This record gives sequence, C-alpha cells and structure tokens, in this order.
Amino acid sequence: MLVNGVNHFIYPLWPEPAGHQALAAQLMAAFSHSGLLDVAMAIELVAGALILVGVMVPVALCVLMPVSTCALYWSAVLEREPLGALLAIAAFALNGLLMLACLSCYKGALQTHAMTLGETTTMFFESLFVSSKGRTPRARFIGAFIVLLAAAAFYHYLVTGRTAQWCLLVLVFPGLVLLARRLRDMGQNPWLLALPALLMVAAFIIWLNLRSAGPRFDAILPVAALVAAAAISMWCCVGSTRGGEIRF
Repeated sequence: MLVNGVNHFIYPLWPEPAGHQALAAQLMAAFSHSGLLDVAMAIELVAGALILVGVMVPVALCVLMPVSTCALYWSAVLEREPLGALLAIAAFALNGLLMLACLSCYKGALQTHAMTLGETTTMFFESLFVSSKGRTPRARFIGAFIVLLAAAAFYHYLVTGRTAQWCLLVLVFPGLVLLARRLRDMGQNPWLLALPALLMVAAFIIWLNLRSAGPRFDAILPVAALVAAAAISMWCCVGSTRGGEIRF
C-alpha cells in the first residue's frame, strides 16, 4: 500500500492501471476525473506507513478496508486480469486477517449503539444527524454544523463532477435533521424547513441536469436555495434556547 501511494504521488515506478474491459475503464476514468482516486491513494500511502511503523494500526486497517474492497471489485469483477485480481485478493485477505488479529480493538465499535469519544447517551451521531425528534442545544448544533460544512467543503472542492453533486445531495438529509432539532430547541416549528428543503431539492435537480425549469428559473432557484439555507442556518446559530416542552 505504501509503495502504491508513493507510485501515485511521489515517484512513478509503474503505470497506473487504466482498465481494458469497458466497465473497468469507465469506472477508473470516473475515479480519476472526480478526484476519488487521489483520495484512495492518499489513504493507501498514509495507512501503509502507519501499519509498517506500528502506529494506530487498528485504525489504519479499518480505514484501508474500503479501499481494498473497491480494488478487489475492480480487479476481480470488472477487469478480470489474472495477476491484478490475484494481487487484489491477497491485499483484501491480508487486510481482513490483520483486522481479525486486532479484533479486540474493535469490540466497542461492534456493540449495538456503540458510543465514540465525546458521545453520551443523550447526544450522539444518530441524535444529531439521523433522528429529527428531540432537541439540539446551540453549542452542540454549532459543533455538528461545522462538521457538516467540512464534509460539504471536502466534496465540493476535492471531489468534483457529478460524484460530488450526488454526495452533496446526500448531505442534505443530515443537514435538515440537524436544523429541525435546533429549531425545536428554539421553540420554533421544524416545518419552517419545508420551503428551504424544497428549494434545495429543486436546485439539485437543476445541478444534476435531471430537469430544467427554463434558463431564468435555472439561474434563480439555486441562488434562492443557497440564500434560504444560509439564512436559516445563521438563525439557528444565534437563536436562543427556549424552555418548556414543544410538541410539533
């Protein structure tokens, strides 16, 4: 993994595979043009170095496994070149074997409703980004909102093209959940998000070239969606918590 990362970023030792089968070539081209290939190679470079020096090995193996899985699928299922498929199978098997050797380190993550560092039974990932029920106080909201903005910035600036657009569309859901919980904490009705949500969906339909509302509306709707999302987000950042039980 380390040598593969060096080959990609620092010193080319061998040509990177482009694929001979049609689907394999298309997928590799999409990875390259979207920037995801750079992300995968960066993971291989850093994780390979960490494993070799014995630092944070369980974390490095866990982060590396999705890359090993994708490489196995590309080599064995799409490309079907014997040597490449054999290397991918070996890398995947070694990755899995080393993770099994570190199984005791993953026990906490394998528990039902496992908590990570900083999470509590009342404030954890699902309560921030998945379940719209309940409230999120301002301090927790701002921290979670910064994380969401960082994820959006990653896909917008580092992963380009339609891959980035679809990933950003997926982030709309946790964003709406986070805002809904914050509005409820402010004593406001979460249904205030209905119009910004509709505008955002319409904007993505235009960005993804799925439908067109005409040149004029194609220019206006995305701007209106961004303005509405920014306005309600700023309101949630500065709004005060209100006491009492809110039933919406």
